[in-house]
Amino acid sequence: MKKLALTLFSTLLLAGPPMKSSDPFVPQVGQFEINVAVEGEHTDEKLFRAPILDFNYGVVKDVQITFETAYVTSEVEDEFKNDFDSFELALKWLFYEGELFSLALYPKYKSYPVDSIFNSGETFELSVPLNLALSQNLDLVLNPAYIAPKEGANHFEFGTYLKFKMDKHSFYTELFMENLSNEDEDVFTLGVVGYSYQFHESVAFMISFGKEITSRNQATVGYSGLQFVF
Repeated sequence: MKKLALTLFSTLLLAGPPMKSSDPFVPQVGQFEINVAVEGEHTDEKLFRAPILDFNYGVVKDVQITFETAYVTSEVEDEFKNDFDSFELALKWLFYEGELFSLALYPKYKSYPVDSIFNSGETFELSVPLNLALSQNLDLVLNPAYIAPKEGANHFEFGTYLKFKMDKHSFYTELFMENLSNEDEDVFTLGVVGYSYQFHESVAFMISFGKEITSRNQATVGYSGLQFVF
């Protein structure tokens, strides 16, 4: 069965987007999973990523390929800019599936154009998320990433995602840490807690809140949306 997941609305203040939730499972051979999302950011300028298009395809047993891109609109002092702003290629391999747990590797490469609107500080990211389903109720993602900025030294980012599922309800928490300039005092931290409700077999509501902290400022982040699967 083909899937289409559509996030109808979301709001994100003064931060990058929260980690995409992901389990270790992949589409069957020849099947598609398509995700369409909207994200926003508000600092000195207003940024919106709409739509974010994420295409997944089952190429062989237990393997999927992923392509993602985003169209970004920026508003600064009533001046608007817009363009496709990021491109991601990924391969997910479900290499173990058992009764106690399932495990997949999901290596990703994401690039940004030189004149990127949404992420002007980076040129590309390399990450290898480790996706685990620890039971029918618990998902865990560990996500180390290698960041290549336009200025300054290359550095690493680490993110974790933990999700507990209970009937139609899901609760999750996310934590990001990134050393912005290889200096201990210049560390970006983002913590998020969230909730989703599956009020129909094909429709879910999601909402999350969190806190962003750097050496220079603090901010509150929020995210909400609807998800359709069919």
